[in-house]
Amino acid sequence: MLETLAIIVYRQPVTRGDIEDIRGVTVATQVIRVLEERGWVEVVGHRDTPGRPALLATTRKFLDDLGLCSLAELPALEQINSTLDLADAQ
Repeated sequence: MLETLAIIVYRQPVTRGDIEDIRGVTVATQVIRVLEERGWVEVVGHRDTPGRPALLATTRKFLDDLGLCSLAELPALEQINSTLDLADAQ
């Protein structure tokens, strides 16, 4: 669930298909449902492609629950990757 949430956070707005392409596995409907029930993710529109898939993005509640004012307060994706690379090297 956290990997799916992280993809939504850093790539929003995204479709479920986008998430599946990035992860390389199917995203269970329950995962999206739990994130929506927590109020962290919502449908913000639909992509103008066949099937009009829902576009998912984070909510104000997500920011509030994490004590953030904006997504800009999150570390850059490159910084996270560097930290993970350092941890793997040890």
